[in-house]
Amino acid sequence: MELPRSESKLPDTAPATSGAGLLGIVDTATNWLFAIFVVLAVIFVLLAAFQFISAGGEATKLGEARQKLIWAAIGIIIALLAKGLVPVIRSIIGA
Repeated sequence: MELPRSESKLPDTAPATSGAGLLGIVDTATNWLFAIFVVLAVIFVLLAAFQFISAGGEATKLGEARQKLIWAAIGIIIALLAKGLVPVIRSIIGA
């Protein structure tokens, strides 16, 4: 086994301040955002479906279930927008 020499350097990687590094950070963040919003949207759809079934024709419960479906749709839209953010930025800066 050989000890490292003093003139050896770490491999060069793209720092977070460069364009590629920043796009990598944004890509990772949008992937997490996408996953979180999709999971939340699925939960809201399931809760709304259960509430529709158990509403028994009550207008207030049906209204609450409808609101949950609307919020689930908004969550899916935000998730899709987050997923499309990185390609838009790449096309703007030409990376």
